[in-house]
Amino acid sequence: MSVDAVLFDMDGVLVFSENAWFAVYNDTLRHFGHAEISRAAFDAIYGNGTEADRDTYMPERTVAEVDAAYVRFFGGRLDVIERNGAARPVLEELHASGLRLSVATNTNNALANRILEVVGLRDLLDAVSGADEVPAGKPDPAVVVLAAKKVGAPLERCVFVGDSRYDAAAAAAAPVRFVGHRFPAGERIESLAELPALIRSAP
Repeated sequence: MSVDAVLFDMDGVLVFSENAWFAVYNDTLRHFGHAEISRAAFDAIYGNGTEADRDTYMPERTVAEVDAAYVRFFGGRLDVIERNGAARPVLEELHASGLRLSVATNTNNALANRILEVVGLRDLLDAVSGADEVPAGKPDPAVVVLAAKKVGAPLERCVFVGDSRYDAAAAAAAPVRFVGHRFPAGERIESLAELPALIRSAP
């Protein structure tokens, strides 16, 4: 398979932001008058998108209200986000080879762009797609399909790199070739540094 574009999940692939999200989620709960939740309770819902976050603990709020709170509180937690150390050199290599690079994330678009700018990766990405731009976030495939559409690449000529069951399910439904970053689904890689060679080896 010849590859025209590489689609990336953001959290857990390009950046490591679970600690920041845990703090922001509890900031949001307090803001709306709810009790904080434990790390174990947060881990059970992490990565499933704003609508699921809202439905689980803040059903009286709209998705837009929750997203606005996330944007507000994330500003104070950006220092907790870590860039994947392999991300920039890998994106530079893929970009130099002529591949189009796109993000498909369950984070809303504005916040995703802000995070990627803060960690110094946005300039290497051709497009960013967030769950607020589609009817439903992953595991629904819509944001993955949008990420490919934004860079003008057919899904059959894309690779999607993700790290969760939501990513794997979205890839299967799209459908698109899936590479699991430290995740046991599709073609597994332990480091993003393995990705360029994997793509070059594609038939």
